[in-house]
Amino acid sequence: MAYVLIATIVLIVMFRKDKFDRRKGYLFLVVSTFLGFVIFDALLPVKFQVLLLGKANQLGDPILFAGVFLFFFVAQSFIFGRIFCGYVCPLGATQELLYLLPGKKLKVGGKTITITFRIVFLIAFIVLATGFSIGMLKYLGIEDFFTLRTGSMFFWVFLIIVIISIFVYRPFCRLTCPYGALLSLAAIKGKFKLRRNGKCINCKKCSEACPTNEAGWTNLKQECYMCNRCRDACPVKGMEYTARVIREKERKKKTIAASEPDLAEGKKRGS
Repeated sequence: MAYVLIATIVLIVMFRKDKFDRRKGYLFLVVSTFLGFVIFDALLPVKFQVLLLGKANQLGDPILFAGVFLFFFVAQSFIFGRIFCGYVCPLGATQELLYLLPGKKLKVGGKTITITFRIVFLIAFIVLATGFSIGMLKYLGIEDFFTLRTGSMFFWVFLIIVIISIFVYRPFCRLTCPYGALLSLAAIKGKFKLRRNGKCINCKKCSEACPTNEAGWTNLKQECYMCNRCRDACPVKGMEYTARVIREKERKKKTIAASEPDLAEGKKRGS
């Protein structure tokens, strides 16, 4: 748990001070993936399930502590965005690393289908866990995969999901992660996000680079995993991790206002 807290705080500071880049992010992804296999306790979606099932003996921590710990990252997403999902969660880190492998990338056109599916899954997950003591994550093979129980059929279920993540960006995170669904809802109203700023020239290169279609002016960033592809693709540093919201109309007004003195000066010279 110490790594989860320290890594998240370090990443928040790096993003806030504009010291983060994707190369540094790779280090966190590798360490987080490694710890997922070595310390299975770090998988918070599973802890969330165990908490709902009421199996205190499997939590490894007092129920109150586990509940506060899980709530902390929901609050963190509300303020700083989905940094935990992006780099600290072993489930997300594993998929992110595999998406870097060569292969034809299949980009889902819109977010409506993925978000709707995940919300439906979240509701079913909560109902089955609290009402029928059924943990749906067991059937997705998360525990079997990270503990390398190759003799279990569920190990192969998650292995298939992992293989799919080479071609489709974070399928588990975007479709079936119940804890990630809570973090995504919190991130909608998040304060700090990767946003377009006043330097934006609307070339849309950030949107082309974003694997979750969250780089636009009006996108809510609930599916933003802070991968930084949008910033790397921008030719004018028009993407910024900030709490300041600049709308496209506001940017256009400022651009027009800034150009008016030059136009007036040009008319004087012409006369």
